[in-house]
Amino acid sequence: TLDFVQQFLSVMGLLYSILVGQTYGFLYNQQEAIYYALFNEVTEAKSLLEQVALVCQGRSKMYTRILECISTYVRDDLRQCTSGPADPA
Repeated sequence: TLDFVQQFLSVMGLLYSILVGQTYGFLYNQQEAIYYALFNEVTEAKSLLEQVALVCQGRSKMYTRILECISTYVRDDLRQCTSGPADPA
């Protein structure tokens, strides 16, 4: 019976290791997807700023207003970490 208990504990340890490894892998992939999405969002925001600078040359009031809107977007949407993820379209 001692041999059975030892084999049982070994199998349970192996199963636990597999479960922990799978869980860690899932969480790592999820974290990686979040960072890629955030990187893409920031890249698009930078591109938008460059386009705004080109389009609004000589239109200081419009440029100021657009920069305020982008600032509001960054403050209220891009930095928001309290709500859940959006539903995929």
